[in-house]
Amino acid sequence: MKERNKSKQTKRRETTTEITYKNNRTPATAKKQLSNDELRRERKLRMQKKRKRRKIIVSSIVAVLIFSVGIVLSLTVFFHIETVAVSGDDVYNNEQIIEASQIEIGDNMFLTNKRQTAVNIEKTLPYIASAKIKRNISGTITINVTSAVPKMAIDNGESFVLLSDKGKVLEDGVMSIDDGIIILNTSGVKSCVPGDAIQFENTDDLMVITSVVNDLDRVGIVGISSVDVTDNLNLKLVYNSKIELKVGDNSSFGSKISFINATLARLQVDDPEFEGSIDFTIENKAYLSPKKIESTTIAFDSP
Repeated sequence: MKERNKSKQTKRRETTTEITYKNNRTPATAKKQLSNDELRRERKLRMQKKRKRRKIIVSSIVAVLIFSVGIVLSLTVFFHIETVAVSGDDVYNNEQIIEASQIEIGDNMFLTNKRQTAVNIEKTLPYIASAKIKRNISGTITINVTSAVPKMAIDNGESFVLLSDKGKVLEDGVMSIDDGIIILNTSGVKSCVPGDAIQFENTDDLMVITSVVNDLDRVGIVGISSVDVTDNLNLKLVYNSKIELKVGDNSSFGSKISFINATLARLQVDDPEFEGSIDFTIENKAYLSPKKIESTTIAFDSP
């Protein structure tokens, strides 16, 4: 019995010894311990990276501060408007244009909204079609203006509303108009404030009219005395106050304009006295209808 107990204790000691040995064993995959030189190099690299990051951060902060100071100085100390010059068409005098611009001497030129300044001028002074604003760091603001040319009119019966080629209202209540001004027949007028674009009850009218006028100018047709857009599917023009041009759908006018121009040019050679109408509703076709001469009855008394 004692021998059995001794045998068990011996086995238990062997097992314990084996377990202890296994737990204290160094794994084959453990990292090798770095040498002192390698540790110093690693610390040095970490320090260099930290200093580099610190320099980048400090440089960025300094750059932002310098930029901010520059902006503040430019808006408060530098770049003040010293003079305002006007160039371009002589449609209004310089004082009127400068006053309409709302630019003040001493204002900062970079706080001056160029687009809003141009709008102020174009709305306040209807006969200016466009105003372009240019800055110069010397302290000069230059306003270059282009005049608006009367191109169309609406007959109100007792007076006219005068319009530019873009449909801008130039004047209301004009008593007479010059030759060459196109009379418009449109839907009702909704608004006609001088300096603003005219507004019609049919919102498509202005787009159609300006497109027609641009096409006429593009091919060089002159002598159109009226344009009727009351029915956009049956666009009508009057040429030389005696020939009605039936165009049809307004959307096809651009593609027909060259053929219309060639037809009118040939008609001036073949029959310059022609009066009546020409139907252009079919593409590349022109049907002439001479004006009918009304018969007259003359009273005759027998002797």
